[in-house]
Amino acid sequence: MKAHITRWLTAGALAVAASTMFLPNAQAACGCDKPPPPRAAVRPFVGHADQQIALFDDRLVQNARYTVLFESRDGSQDWSRGKAAMKRDFADGQYRMQLRVEVGDVSMGPAAISVYDDADKLVYALSDDQFTVIAKPIVLHDFREGFTQDGYQTGIGADGTMYVAIDTTNVTDATTYTGSAVGFPLRFDGRNVAFFNDQGFLMGFLDPKAPGLFAIGVGDADESSQLKYWRHEFRTYKDEHRKRDERRSADGEWHVDGTPHVDNYHMVVAISGTMPDGQKPAPGTTPPFQLVVTSDPSAVPNAR
Repeated sequence: MKAHITRWLTAGALAVAASTMFLPNAQAACGCDKPPPPRAAVRPFVGHADQQIALFDDRLVQNARYTVLFESRDGSQDWSRGKAAMKRDFADGQYRMQLRVEVGDVSMGPAAISVYDDADKLVYALSDDQFTVIAKPIVLHDFREGFTQDGYQTGIGADGTMYVAIDTTNVTDATTYTGSAVGFPLRFDGRNVAFFNDQGFLMGFLDPKAPGLFAIGVGDADESSQLKYWRHEFRTYKDEHRKRDERRSADGEWHVDGTPHVDNYHMVVAISGTMPDGQKPAPGTTPPFQLVVTSDPSAVPNAR
């Protein structure tokens, strides 16, 4: 999966798709009509402590219980328990053996994952370029607000990509978001930003052909580039799932018509930028910085 991310965040590939809040057209994160995620050993490929993730492997045995060890590069470790079960895979709708566990409480950044059976025998392991531990989501609301968090830190993956999780469960109206990092002067442009949800779906890219969708402000010696993004309304999405029979979901993952229910509220912004010296940030936990986020439901672009 990490190889897919690296390709997605290169200039040549960014023009072909769309994430956290969008699709390649003007209708960012329009609903459940998203391309399926690729098959993977772990999904999503980033997550915060206590978030549920799914591990996929043919060596897992139905109803068997396993201990999953998470280990960050600084040596911190934590473990979770889970039972393997046959469930549908978002990649293609086929049933595959899955092991669902909560992410351990380890240092943010790349984390290796090891799966042990009840006899404490290692079943298999994943290298730390396949999963990144990040900070818990920033919760946003359906009104104009400014959010400033001093000492914010999050995870940077093995390839130097930084991830910021957001929770827009409480947001229904079209809203313009603006965010920057003071004290962490990461440089990026629209080609370096993608959005994913907590199920591993690619939700969108910043499409330069969609007027009014986003703007990138220039940072300075102490502040990152500024990302300004317009997110369309979600009243239609909510009404569809309330009123249309085929959009009802019995398990929270699949509609009754057999299509996947895509979570449009729990998102991760992936930023593949560089520091002022031209180098990617080091994998691991970011240094503490001031995260500044504003949301404004009234600031809707004229183009919309």
